Amino acid sequence: MAVKSHKLNSGYTIPAIGLGTWQSKPNEVARAVESALKAGYRHIDAAECYDNQSEVAAGIKASGIDRSEIFVTSKLWNTHHKPEDVEIAVNITLRDLQVDYLDLYLIHWPVAFQKGATDEERFPINPENEQVHVIDVPIEDTWKAMEALVRKGKIRTIGVSNFTQEKIERLWETATIKPAVNQIEIHPYFQQSTFVKWMQEKGIVVEAYSPLGNNIYNLPRGVDDPKIHEIAARLGKQPAQVIINWAVQRNIVVLPKSVTPERIAANLETFELPKDAMDLISSLDRNHRYNFPARLGVNIFGEKTEEELRRSVEEWKAAQRKLRNSAASKP
Repeated sequence: MAVKSHKLNSGYTIPAIGLGTWQSKPNEVARAVESALKAGYRHIDAAECYDNQSEVAAGIKASGIDRSEIFVTSKLWNTHHKPEDVEIAVNITLRDLQVDYLDLYLIHWPVAFQKGATDEERFPINPENEQVHVIDVPIEDTWKAMEALVRKGKIRTIGVSNFTQEKIERLWETATIKPAVNQIEIHPYFQQSTFVKWMQEKGIVVEAYSPLGNNIYNLPRGVDDPKIHEIAARLGKQPAQVIINWAVQRNIVVLPKSVTPERIAANLETFELPKDAMDLISSLDRNHRYNFPARLGVNIFGEKTEEELRRSVEEWKAAQRKLRNSAASKP
């Protein structure tokens, strides 16, 4: 089966399966991107804060696939939310990716940081409280700067990431260009079905990051669930393929990450899951969000209490002090 695509509100189309590049180790990304494009992928998901966009560019070049055939996504990092900094960030990304336009550009998180000493500093610290330096920049102002870059031709489509329904509705009040995409955490243990349905009804394309589950938190992953393995064995497929196609059948754009050529190719294979398999995967939902940076002290999803946030911030600060003390004590 050919990989399906979705029409965006900009008029462009986005392939339903893309290669994720988050957490890929140095020197692995270029090979992964090259392998993916040679295997038939035409969608690469990147971001400034992944610090590997130059490698993505090298992979694109090595693949021999023409730029015009590839849907390239990047994301605005939190340090560049001020309107005057948005174009600076986009120009850096265009330079690093060696492209003259982006197919899709997303606000990575609905949180703004004070810009650091350099454009590459990701988590500037407020010296007054030793916390990540969060500041107030109205998301509407950031969005207007992104709209201006669409008019300039540097970006074709704009969207958001990690936004709640409330934040999207707030953005709608002032946006000239409506967000085309919301990239969010979705996997069998965190399916967000109600939110996905609402976005799709509103014409927003939903993208799933960490679709197989996230292994940085040492928590159970959907791809390791016995019921997923049971479905895979019955269909003669790999567990990852089952989850990817479960997402595709929900009309979600899915962004699996791998650096292994064989797995990269396998993840692009599409097939139809029977209804009983879809229902079984639906029953696995635990409403368990994994990716929440509580250390910022910002209630991004409206799911934490002030005390929980305060405790997370203090724990992070204590851990940072311990690291600094350890580094200082080394000869």
